[in-house]
Amino acid sequence: MIVYIVLLLVTTAAAFFVSKQEALPVRGMNRRMFVNRISLCAIFFLLSAVSAARYYVGNDYGRYEDHFYNIWYGYVVPTERGFNVLVKCLQTLFGKDNYLLLFAFFAFVTVFFTLKALYTLSASFVFSFYLFMAFGYYYQSLNTVRYYVAVAFALCAIPYLFRKSYAKFVLVVVLGAMIHKSALVVLPVYLLADCHWKRWQTALLSVLAASGLVFGDFYLKMILYLYPTYRNTIYLEGGTSYVNIVRCLLVLLFCLFFYRDAIQNNRQMLFYFRLNVAALMLYLCGSFLPEVSRIGTYLTVTQVFLLPGAALRITDQRKRKAAVIGITAFGAVYFAAFLYKAYGELVKLLPYHTWLF
Repeated sequence: MIVYIVLLLVTTAAAFFVSKQEALPVRGMNRRMFVNRISLCAIFFLLSAVSAARYYVGNDYGRYEDHFYNIWYGYVVPTERGFNVLVKCLQTLFGKDNYLLLFAFFAFVTVFFTLKALYTLSASFVFSFYLFMAFGYYYQSLNTVRYYVAVAFALCAIPYLFRKSYAKFVLVVVLGAMIHKSALVVLPVYLLADCHWKRWQTALLSVLAASGLVFGDFYLKMILYLYPTYRNTIYLEGGTSYVNIVRCLLVLLFCLFFYRDAIQNNRQMLFYFRLNVAALMLYLCGSFLPEVSRIGTYLTVTQVFLLPGAALRITDQRKRKAAVIGITAFGAVYFAAFLYKAYGELVKLLPYHTWLF
Protein backbone atom coordinates (compact mmCIF):
# COMPACT_ATOMS: atom_id res chain seq x y z
CA MET A 1 0.00 0.00 0.00
CA ILE A 2 2.80 2.41 0.88
CA VAL A 3 4.15 2.10 -2.68
CA TYR A 4 0.88 3.32 -4.17
CA ILE A 5 0.50 6.19 -1.68
CA VAL A 6 4.07 7.41 -2.15
CA LEU A 7 3.70 7.11 -5.92
CA LEU A 8 0.60 9.31 -5.91
CA LEU A 9 2.25 11.94 -3.69
CA VAL A 10 5.56 12.07 -5.55
CA THR A 11 4.11 12.11 -9.06
CA THR A 12 1.50 14.71 -8.11
CA ALA A 13 4.27 16.87 -6.66
CA ALA A 14 6.14 16.54 -9.96
CA ALA A 15 2.96 17.43 -11.85
CA PHE A 16 2.88 20.81 -10.04
CA PHE A 17 5.85 21.86 -12.15
CA VAL A 18 4.08 21.08 -15.44
CA SER A 19 2.63 24.19 -17.03
CA LYS A 20 0.66 24.26 -20.25
CA GLN A 21 1.48 27.94 -20.76
CA GLU A 22 4.80 27.51 -22.52
CA ALA A 23 6.37 30.72 -23.78
CA LEU A 24 7.70 30.65 -27.31
CA PRO A 25 11.45 30.04 -27.20
CA VAL A 26 13.79 32.62 -28.62
CA ARG A 27 16.62 30.21 -29.21
CA GLY A 28 15.78 26.54 -28.83
CA MET A 29 14.20 25.40 -25.59
CA ASN A 30 13.40 27.93 -22.85
CA ARG A 31 13.35 27.34 -19.10
CA ARG A 32 9.59 26.66 -18.91
CA MET A 33 9.74 24.01 -21.60
CA PHE A 34 12.78 22.41 -19.97
CA VAL A 35 11.03 22.15 -16.57
CA ASN A 36 7.93 20.73 -18.26
CA ARG A 37 9.89 17.99 -19.99
CA ILE A 38 11.90 17.08 -16.90
CA SER A 39 8.71 16.84 -14.82
CA LEU A 40 6.83 14.81 -17.42
CA CYS A 41 9.80 12.47 -17.89
CA ALA A 42 10.01 11.97 -14.12
CA ILE A 43 6.31 11.12 -13.93
CA PHE A 44 6.60 8.79 -16.92
CA PHE A 45 9.60 7.00 -15.40
CA LEU A 46 7.99 6.55 -11.97
CA LEU A 47 4.64 5.30 -13.28
CA SER A 48 6.27 3.04 -15.86
CA ALA A 49 8.75 1.65 -13.32
CA VAL A 50 6.09 0.69 -10.77
CA SER A 51 3.99 -0.93 -13.50
CA ALA A 52 6.87 -2.70 -15.24
CA ALA A 53 8.44 -3.96 -12.02
CA ARG A 54 5.28 -5.60 -10.68
CA TYR A 55 5.17 -9.37 -10.31
CA TYR A 56 1.88 -11.25 -10.08
CA VAL A 57 0.02 -8.08 -9.22
CA GLY A 58 -3.54 -8.10 -10.52
CA ASN A 59 -6.03 -10.89 -10.97
CA ASP A 60 -5.15 -11.43 -14.64
CA TYR A 61 -1.34 -11.47 -14.45
CA GLY A 62 -1.16 -15.26 -14.72
CA ARG A 63 -3.78 -15.26 -17.45
CA TYR A 64 -1.64 -12.97 -19.57
CA GLU A 65 1.34 -15.26 -19.10
CA ASP A 66 -0.84 -18.02 -20.53
CA HIS A 67 -1.81 -15.75 -23.43
CA PHE A 68 1.84 -14.99 -24.19
CA TYR A 69 2.67 -18.70 -24.13
CA ASN A 70 -0.26 -19.65 -26.36
CA ILE A 71 0.42 -16.84 -28.83
CA TRP A 72 3.99 -18.02 -29.37
CA TYR A 73 2.96 -21.61 -30.00
CA GLY A 74 0.02 -20.69 -32.21
CA TYR A 75 -2.74 -21.91 -29.91
CA VAL A 76 -6.19 -20.33 -29.92
CA VAL A 77 -6.39 -17.24 -27.70
CA PRO A 78 -9.35 -14.89 -27.03
CA THR A 79 -7.23 -11.76 -27.49
CA GLU A 80 -7.36 -9.44 -30.49
CA ARG A 81 -5.29 -10.09 -33.60
CA GLY A 82 -3.40 -6.80 -33.33
CA PHE A 83 -2.35 -7.64 -29.79
CA ASN A 84 -1.30 -11.15 -30.84
CA VAL A 85 0.83 -9.91 -33.74
CA LEU A 86 2.52 -7.31 -31.55
CA VAL A 87 3.29 -9.87 -28.84
CA LYS A 88 4.64 -12.34 -31.41
CA CYS A 89 6.96 -9.66 -32.86
CA LEU A 90 8.29 -8.76 -29.41
CA GLN A 91 8.82 -12.42 -28.59
CA THR A 92 10.73 -12.90 -31.84
CA LEU A 93 12.99 -9.96 -31.01
CA PHE A 94 13.55 -10.52 -27.30
CA GLY A 95 12.76 -14.17 -26.63
CA LYS A 96 9.59 -16.18 -26.29
CA ASP A 97 9.83 -16.50 -22.50
CA ASN A 98 10.67 -12.87 -21.72
CA TYR A 99 7.27 -12.13 -20.19
CA LEU A 100 8.59 -9.38 -17.92
CA LEU A 101 9.62 -7.37 -20.96
CA LEU A 102 6.18 -7.82 -22.51
CA PHE A 103 4.48 -6.48 -19.39
CA ALA A 104 6.97 -3.60 -19.31
CA PHE A 105 6.35 -2.73 -22.96
CA PHE A 106 2.60 -2.41 -22.49
CA ALA A 107 3.18 -0.42 -19.30
CA PHE A 108 5.32 2.09 -21.22
CA VAL A 109 2.75 2.39 -24.00
CA THR A 110 -0.15 2.89 -21.58
CA VAL A 111 1.63 5.49 -19.47
CA PHE A 112 2.99 7.42 -22.46
CA PHE A 113 -0.32 7.84 -24.27
CA THR A 114 -2.21 8.50 -21.04
CA LEU A 115 0.15 11.34 -20.09
CA LYS A 116 -0.08 12.70 -23.62
CA ALA A 117 -3.88 12.83 -23.36
CA LEU A 118 -3.82 14.35 -19.88
CA TYR A 119 -1.44 17.10 -20.98
CA THR A 120 -3.41 17.87 -24.14
CA LEU A 121 -6.93 17.86 -22.73
CA SER A 122 -6.58 19.11 -19.15
CA ALA A 123 -7.40 22.63 -18.02
CA SER A 124 -4.92 22.04 -15.19
CA PHE A 125 -2.47 19.19 -15.67
CA VAL A 126 -1.74 18.68 -11.97
CA PHE A 127 -5.45 18.68 -11.08
CA SER A 128 -6.41 16.21 -13.80
CA PHE A 129 -3.39 14.03 -13.09
CA TYR A 130 -4.19 13.92 -9.37
CA LEU A 131 -7.77 12.82 -10.07
CA PHE A 132 -6.58 10.23 -12.57
CA MET A 133 -4.43 8.71 -9.84
CA ALA A 134 -6.89 9.20 -6.97
CA PHE A 135 -9.78 7.63 -8.90
CA GLY A 136 -7.60 4.55 -9.36
CA TYR A 137 -7.32 4.54 -13.15
CA TYR A 138 -3.54 4.17 -13.18
CA TYR A 139 -3.60 1.39 -10.61
CA GLN A 140 -6.35 -0.44 -12.45
CA SER A 141 -4.11 -0.44 -15.53
CA LEU A 142 -1.85 -2.88 -13.66
CA ASN A 143 -4.75 -5.31 -13.73
CA THR A 144 -6.12 -5.12 -17.27
CA VAL A 145 -3.20 -4.80 -19.68
CA ARG A 146 -4.93 -4.62 -23.06
CA TYR A 147 -7.95 -2.69 -21.88
CA TYR A 148 -6.09 0.33 -20.52
CA VAL A 149 -3.95 0.55 -23.65
CA ALA A 150 -7.26 0.94 -25.51
CA VAL A 151 -8.49 3.52 -22.97
CA ALA A 152 -5.28 5.54 -23.47
CA PHE A 153 -5.80 5.52 -27.24
CA ALA A 154 -9.44 6.55 -26.81
CA LEU A 155 -8.36 9.56 -24.75
CA CYS A 156 -5.75 10.49 -27.35
CA ALA A 157 -8.48 10.43 -30.01
CA ILE A 158 -10.60 13.10 -28.28
CA PRO A 159 -8.52 16.12 -29.43
CA TYR A 160 -9.07 15.05 -33.05
CA LEU A 161 -12.80 14.95 -32.36
CA PHE A 162 -12.70 18.53 -31.02
CA ARG A 163 -10.78 19.63 -34.13
CA LYS A 164 -13.33 17.83 -36.33
CA SER A 165 -10.56 15.67 -37.77
CA TYR A 166 -12.89 12.71 -37.86
CA ALA A 167 -10.67 10.48 -40.01
CA LYS A 168 -7.81 10.78 -37.49
CA PHE A 169 -10.26 10.27 -34.62
CA VAL A 170 -11.51 7.01 -36.12
CA LEU A 171 -7.98 5.86 -36.97
CA VAL A 172 -6.69 6.30 -33.41
CA VAL A 173 -9.73 4.53 -31.96
CA VAL A 174 -9.32 1.63 -34.42
CA LEU A 175 -5.65 1.32 -33.43
CA GLY A 176 -6.78 0.99 -29.82
CA ALA A 177 -9.43 -1.54 -30.83
CA MET A 178 -6.73 -3.71 -32.37
CA ILE A 179 -5.46 -4.19 -28.82
CA HIS A 180 -8.90 -4.37 -27.15
CA LYS A 181 -12.03 -4.24 -29.28
CA SER A 182 -14.07 -2.54 -26.55
CA ALA A 183 -12.55 0.74 -27.81
CA LEU A 184 -14.98 0.63 -30.73
CA VAL A 185 -17.77 1.65 -28.37
CA VAL A 186 -16.37 5.19 -28.23
CA LEU A 187 -16.99 5.76 -31.94
CA PRO A 188 -20.77 6.19 -31.60
CA VAL A 189 -20.71 7.31 -27.96
CA TYR A 190 -18.11 10.08 -28.30
CA LEU A 191 -19.58 11.31 -31.57
CA LEU A 192 -23.03 11.42 -29.99
CA ALA A 193 -21.71 13.25 -26.91
CA ASP A 194 -20.13 15.88 -29.16
CA CYS A 195 -23.46 16.69 -30.80
CA HIS A 196 -25.77 19.45 -29.65
CA TRP A 197 -28.55 17.76 -27.70
CA LYS A 198 -32.03 19.20 -28.06
CA ARG A 199 -34.61 18.53 -25.38
CA TRP A 200 -36.50 15.94 -27.39
CA GLN A 201 -33.23 14.16 -28.19
CA THR A 202 -32.29 14.11 -24.52
CA ALA A 203 -35.69 12.66 -23.67
CA LEU A 204 -35.38 10.04 -26.42
CA LEU A 205 -31.91 8.97 -25.27
CA SER A 206 -33.15 8.75 -21.68
CA VAL A 207 -36.03 6.50 -22.74
CA LEU A 208 -33.64 4.36 -24.79
CA ALA A 209 -31.31 3.97 -21.80
CA ALA A 210 -34.20 3.16 -19.47
CA SER A 211 -35.40 0.48 -21.91
CA GLY A 212 -32.45 -1.59 -20.70
CA LEU A 213 -34.43 -2.25 -17.53
CA VAL A 214 -37.14 -3.93 -19.64
CA PHE A 215 -35.39 -5.30 -22.74
CA GLY A 216 -32.07 -6.20 -21.12
CA ASP A 217 -32.25 -9.85 -22.16
CA PHE A 218 -32.83 -8.91 -25.82
CA TYR A 219 -29.95 -6.44 -25.83
CA LEU A 220 -27.72 -9.06 -24.20
CA LYS A 221 -28.42 -11.52 -27.04
CA MET A 222 -27.34 -8.88 -29.55
CA ILE A 223 -24.13 -8.27 -27.61
CA LEU A 224 -23.33 -11.97 -27.41
CA TYR A 225 -23.78 -12.22 -31.17
CA LEU A 226 -21.16 -9.51 -31.66
CA TYR A 227 -18.90 -10.66 -28.81
CA PRO A 228 -19.42 -14.44 -28.46
CA THR A 229 -16.42 -14.93 -26.11
CA TYR A 230 -18.67 -13.87 -23.22
CA ARG A 231 -20.95 -16.89 -23.74
CA ASN A 232 -21.08 -19.30 -20.79
CA THR A 233 -18.79 -17.16 -18.64
CA ILE A 234 -19.21 -15.67 -15.17
CA TYR A 235 -19.48 -12.21 -16.77
CA LEU A 236 -23.08 -12.98 -17.77
CA GLU A 237 -24.11 -12.75 -14.13
CA GLY A 238 -24.42 -9.00 -14.68
CA GLY A 239 -24.41 -6.41 -11.94
CA THR A 240 -23.51 -2.77 -11.66
CA SER A 241 -21.17 -0.50 -9.72
CA TYR A 242 -22.89 1.39 -6.92
CA VAL A 243 -19.69 3.31 -6.27
CA ASN A 244 -19.71 4.61 -9.83
CA ILE A 245 -23.40 5.47 -9.58
CA VAL A 246 -22.73 7.61 -6.50
CA ARG A 247 -19.66 9.21 -8.08
CA CYS A 248 -21.44 10.05 -11.33
CA LEU A 249 -24.40 11.42 -9.41
CA LEU A 250 -22.19 13.66 -7.25
CA VAL A 251 -20.35 14.91 -10.33
CA LEU A 252 -23.69 15.60 -12.04
CA LEU A 253 -25.00 17.60 -9.08
CA PHE A 254 -21.77 19.60 -8.90
CA CYS A 255 -21.92 20.42 -12.62
CA LEU A 256 -25.61 21.36 -12.49
CA PHE A 257 -24.93 23.73 -9.59
CA PHE A 258 -22.28 25.58 -11.62
CA TYR A 259 -23.76 24.86 -15.05
CA ARG A 260 -24.03 28.45 -16.25
CA ASP A 261 -20.54 29.41 -15.13
CA ALA A 262 -18.63 26.30 -16.05
CA ILE A 263 -20.50 24.11 -18.55
CA GLN A 264 -22.89 26.11 -20.69
CA ASN A 265 -21.66 27.32 -24.08
CA ASN A 266 -18.38 25.42 -23.84
CA ARG A 267 -18.11 22.57 -26.31
CA GLN A 268 -15.48 20.55 -24.47
CA MET A 269 -17.16 20.86 -21.08
CA LEU A 270 -20.53 19.90 -22.57
CA PHE A 271 -18.87 16.85 -24.13
CA TYR A 272 -17.52 15.68 -20.77
CA PHE A 273 -20.81 16.55 -19.05
CA ARG A 274 -22.83 14.44 -21.48
CA LEU A 275 -20.46 11.51 -21.03
CA ASN A 276 -21.00 11.71 -17.27
CA VAL A 277 -24.77 11.67 -17.78
CA ALA A 278 -24.39 8.71 -20.14
CA ALA A 279 -22.25 6.89 -17.58
CA LEU A 280 -24.87 7.43 -14.88
CA MET A 281 -27.60 6.04 -17.13
CA LEU A 282 -25.38 3.12 -18.08
CA TYR A 283 -24.74 2.08 -14.49
CA LEU A 284 -28.37 2.60 -13.52
CA CYS A 285 -29.95 0.79 -16.49
CA GLY A 286 -27.23 -1.41 -17.97
CA SER A 287 -26.68 -4.00 -15.26
CA PHE A 288 -27.44 -6.74 -17.81
CA LEU A 289 -24.25 -5.90 -19.73
CA PRO A 290 -21.24 -8.21 -19.30
CA GLU A 291 -18.61 -6.24 -17.39
CA VAL A 292 -20.51 -2.98 -17.58
CA SER A 293 -17.48 -1.10 -16.27
CA ARG A 294 -15.58 -2.02 -19.45
CA ILE A 295 -17.90 0.41 -21.23
CA GLY A 296 -18.35 2.76 -18.30
CA THR A 297 -14.65 3.53 -17.92
CA TYR A 298 -14.51 5.11 -21.38
CA LEU A 299 -17.17 7.53 -20.09
CA THR A 300 -16.16 8.11 -16.47
CA VAL A 301 -12.46 8.63 -17.17
CA THR A 302 -13.30 12.01 -18.71
CA GLN A 303 -14.35 13.18 -15.23
CA VAL A 304 -10.66 13.94 -14.67
CA PHE A 305 -11.11 16.72 -17.25
CA LEU A 306 -14.69 17.68 -16.36
CA LEU A 307 -14.16 18.38 -12.66
CA PRO A 308 -11.01 20.54 -12.94
CA GLY A 309 -12.38 22.36 -15.98
CA ALA A 310 -15.66 23.12 -14.21
CA ALA A 311 -14.05 24.15 -10.93
CA LEU A 312 -11.54 26.50 -12.54
CA ARG A 313 -14.25 28.21 -14.61
CA ILE A 314 -16.29 29.28 -11.57
CA THR A 315 -16.32 33.08 -11.58
CA ASP A 316 -16.75 33.60 -7.83
CA GLN A 317 -13.27 33.28 -6.34
CA ARG A 318 -14.46 32.00 -2.96
CA LYS A 319 -16.70 29.35 -4.54
CA ARG A 320 -13.91 28.35 -6.93
CA LYS A 321 -11.49 27.82 -4.05
CA ALA A 322 -14.09 25.81 -2.11
CA ALA A 323 -14.79 23.67 -5.18
CA VAL A 324 -11.09 22.91 -5.72
CA ILE A 325 -10.61 21.96 -2.06
CA GLY A 326 -13.78 19.87 -2.04
CA ILE A 327 -12.86 17.94 -5.19
CA THR A 328 -9.32 17.36 -3.89
CA ALA A 329 -10.68 16.03 -0.59
CA PHE A 330 -13.18 13.83 -2.43
CA GLY A 331 -10.33 12.39 -4.48
CA ALA A 332 -8.37 11.57 -1.32
CA VAL A 333 -11.37 9.79 0.26
CA TYR A 334 -12.02 7.89 -2.97
CA PHE A 335 -8.39 6.82 -3.17
CA ALA A 336 -8.49 5.53 0.42
CA ALA A 337 -11.61 3.50 -0.39
CA PHE A 338 -9.94 2.18 -3.54
CA LEU A 339 -6.91 0.98 -1.57
CA TYR A 340 -9.21 -0.78 0.87
CA LYS A 341 -10.83 -2.71 -2.00
CA ALA A 342 -7.50 -3.41 -3.73
CA TYR A 343 -6.88 -6.43 -1.50
CA GLY A 344 -10.01 -8.15 -2.79
CA GLU A 345 -9.86 -11.47 -4.62
CA LEU A 346 -11.37 -9.95 -7.75
CA VAL A 347 -8.81 -7.10 -7.80
CA LYS A 348 -5.54 -8.37 -6.29
CA LEU A 349 -3.68 -5.10 -6.72
CA LEU A 350 -2.43 -5.36 -3.17
CA PRO A 351 -0.08 -6.40 -1.75
CA TYR A 352 2.36 -5.06 -4.32
CA HIS A 353 5.13 -7.50 -5.34
CA THR A 354 8.09 -6.82 -7.57
CA TRP A 355 10.63 -9.03 -9.32
CA LEU A 356 13.43 -6.62 -8.35
CA PHE A 357 13.89 -8.12 -4.89
